[in-house]
Amino acid sequence: MRIGRVHKRVVPRVRSATAAARYAFVRAHHETAASLAVVATGSGIVILILATRLIGA
Repeated sequence: MRIGRVHKRVVPRVRSATAAARYAFVRAHHETAASLAVVATGSGIVILILATRLIGA
């Protein structure tokens, strides 16, 4: 959304079909990367816990 200068009202931006498809593609990749980061972090924490228990035993 942008504000029109003349009338000072909100004017919705019109996106072309190509821009919308590209936006959806980029968004999907960002969501996938975020999901992978969460899984990797969780796996790393589990490995640290297991390693601590093995070293401590």
